[in-house]
Amino acid sequence: MSEELPVKITDLLALTVVSVIGGTLIASWTLSPRLTPRFAVSILSGTVLLLFFLFIPVMGARLFLDDRTDGE
Repeated sequence: MSEELPVKITDLLALTVVSVIGGTLIASWTLSPRLTPRFAVSILSGTVLLLFFLFIPVMGARLFLDDRTDGE
């Protein structure tokens, strides 16, 4: 387990896009969509929550795919 896994910009972009879309969906599910500071904070909270919980699975999936392509 001494291997380092470099974080690529495409991984971060995919994670950010998925988290922002998911954060918006979570905010829309919990509050009625309006241009208010409360709704914006709800979007931000959902985005941060998804970023936190999806970082490890995204990196794990990329590591799995990299190992699979290196093995062939």
